[in-house]
Amino acid sequence: MQAVTQDTSSIFAGEVNQSLLSQALNIYLGNLRQATARTKTRSEINRSKKKWFKQKGTGNARHGARTPNIFVGGGVSHGPTGSQSYKRRLSQEMKHRALQSALLAQLSNIYLDDQVARVGVKTKEAVAALGERLHGDDRVLVVVDKETPELIRSYNNLATVYLTTAERVNVLQVANADSIVMTSAAVAQLEKRLMNKEK
Repeated sequence: MQAVTQDTSSIFAGEVNQSLLSQALNIYLGNLRQATARTKTRSEINRSKKKWFKQKGTGNARHGARTPNIFVGGGVSHGPTGSQSYKRRLSQEMKHRALQSALLAQLSNIYLDDQVARVGVKTKEAVAALGERLHGDDRVLVVVDKETPELIRSYNNLATVYLTTAERVNVLQVANADSIVMTSAAVAQLEKRLMNKEK
């Protein structure tokens, strides 16, 4: 297993764009958010609609029900409805530049090893291929040029390992990994994907 340096490929050259990387991570995390929070309006509250007290003579404001938002147990004004969308998008160029920045930021944790793509269906072969990278609860991202049923089956049983391809890998996956193992074919494919879009 060979450590990656800035001389390995052009995608590992340059500097980390911290602001773009932060923006991309916020968008990826925001897009995972589910709008499940919901509050009831005053029309949905199951409380008495009966007038609290007589209209005049009490010195209190006029109230015809206990459901308004100004009362404890009443409805909520302008609350979440459960239908909000938190989706945001990045342009393709920004996605690719953010991914390159994420790779640069993780440069010391990226390794080249073609053996990880040559395993059979046995999980023990995947464990042997990853070797010392498979340590404790460390999250390992394995990036190959092409997924096969054998690769998926062998890596699926490893809870801390995530298998993906160079075409699908994204900023969040790279940022969350403690170690990243790539094949040389995946690096070439990733270079083609990122460099062509920046021209």
